[in-house]
Amino acid sequence: MYEHQTIEYDNNLPARIRLINSSADRCRGKPHWHEEMQLIYVDDGKLQITVGNQEHELGEGDVLVINPGELHSLNGGKARYLSVHFSRVFVKAFFNAVESYDFVLEDGSPEQRETVILMQKLLVTEQNPFDSYSALIKHSLLTKTLRLLLTRCRREKRFSVYGTKRSTESDAILVKSYIEANFRRKIMIAELADLVNYNTCAFTTYFKQLTGKLFTDYVQEVRTRHALDDYLTHDISVGDAALKNGFGHYNHFTNACRKYYGASPTEIKKQRRAAPGAPLERSA
Repeated sequence: MYEHQTIEYDNNLPARIRLINSSADRCRGKPHWHEEMQLIYVDDGKLQITVGNQEHELGEGDVLVINPGELHSLNGGKARYLSVHFSRVFVKAFFNAVESYDFVLEDGSPEQRETVILMQKLLVTEQNPFDSYSALIKHSLLTKTLRLLLTRCRREKRFSVYGTKRSTESDAILVKSYIEANFRRKIMIAELADLVNYNTCAFTTYFKQLTGKLFTDYVQEVRTRHALDDYLTHDISVGDAALKNGFGHYNHFTNACRKYYGASPTEIKKQRRAAPGAPLERSA
């Protein structure tokens, strides 16, 4: 399986910002994916990136969106570029259905030009660490960029069966993306089998090969993660978080939290209040 990258965010900002030299990028040449939307803006040089089955060559002033869950890799080139990973929790606070959409900056579009200008301003601010208000400026530029992407650049995902370029990795990405977009309702395993043009009877075994988990366990884990995100970041009850994210009863959510995180949702919230920056520790 390809590497799942975990993003650690900058303090007090809705995104992680990094100014990177491509030759020093630790992810160079490694196909990986993450749950966050990413923007890449090239300040100088050329950069070759593969996203899914598409190859992109970015030059000075070019910007590219990498959608949540998309497999991508840095293949070559010598460039200095700005990388922005938007916090998934922050994005979902404004647009909860983010997994159901792709975000596209079309070449030559007003949206692309506006994004380039915002990235240029962000780059200037990132290179001026002596401005005591730089965090405020960055926050403003990031939220303006995110608003542009969410309101003017979204396209509803079209799930379709892969053609001749199918692989285990591409099937895994498609199946996981489909579950992320539909986990709030009851998903039938036959839907996923049809999605990758696989025999329904044999798909249960294939699903475990793709994800490393049984179908019911995988869906429950996705629901638990999203329900816990909602409970920790919104003023809602355990029951509301459970029902909103596909659980039939709040007890099912509570038991799943204990299974995957070793504590109930209320216990986890107390822990987070005591140590706000502490990452969630998984127990399964």
